[in-house]
Parts: sequence; structure tokens; C-alpha cells
Amino acid sequence: MFRKVLYPTDFSECSYKALDYIKTLKAAGTEEVVVVHVLDEREIDLVSTGIGWLAGDRMVEYDAKLEGRMRENAQEKLNGILSVIKGAGMKAKAEVRKGYPSVEVLATAKRERVSLVVMGSHGKSNLAGAVVGSVSEEVLRKSTVPVLIVTRETQNACIGR
Repeated sequence: MFRKVLYPTDFSECSYKALDYIKTLKAAGTEEVVVVHVLDEREIDLVSTGIGWLAGDRMVEYDAKLEGRMRENAQEKLNGILSVIKGAGMKAKAEVRKGYPSVEVLATAKRERVSLVVMGSHGKSNLAGAVVGSVSEEVLRKSTVPVLIVTRETQNACIGR
């Protein structure tokens, strides 16, 4: 039913909780998992703005080094996730993207032609009563395929579309 699954991760506790669900999908017919981590360009810009005293070429060079380190760190973590998924008997590949997380997740889902998105949500916005975070909420609203959202409190996950 869900042969190819997208697993977006921000490496949070909730993301790793979603990985536990991913591992069980082999029994449901999942053959391949695409893992994506998005470097949120707003966070990169925020760090750059905080050290805005660097001027011109030095700032561009610093931005490139910062992004390079962030990519390397993410790739190391993704390699560990790929091992877990492959160990569960599924094909897996991973990529690091840069942009707005929900936009990149939706674009990856479309490009990879996945049949399900499985993601963790921790409600970073801290809005009172928020059940899911802004990224997962936007993916849920705009996705053309089912989305399984795993939260801190998830015991029995539910799928929305």
C-alpha cells in the first residue's frame, strides 16, 4: 500500500519516535524510505545576522562554512538513520536540502512520488493547545498523499490527508 515513504527529520526526539513507526512499515509492504533533513534558511540567516559585523566577502565565506558544517553534521546523523532503515529490510536514501522545511518536504514528496509521509511533530511554536507544530501542520494541509504525524504523546498514530 505505502511502497515508498518520505521521512522528514529534524533529529528531534519526536523525529526519532517517528522512525520507530517507519521500521514497522516493512510488514505493511513498504519497500523504500526517502529521508530528508532541511536546513532551515531562516535559522542560518538568524545566525548570520547575529554576527553581522563581518563585512562583504568575509560574511559570504562565513555563511558557506556554516552551511557546510551544518550539512556535514546532518549527513552524519542521516547515515545512522539509513543504517536503521536498511537494517529493517528496506531500501533507503537520504538528502540534505536548504530552504523552508514545509516547502522542501512537500517538494521532496512530489519529486520522489511517495505514497506516505511519516514525520514527528513537537509543536515548536508553543501555542497553547497546539497539537502539532507549524511545519507538520502545513505539510498535513498541503500534502497530496497521506501524512502520519507522530507527537510526543503518540501511542496510536493517526493518518490525515
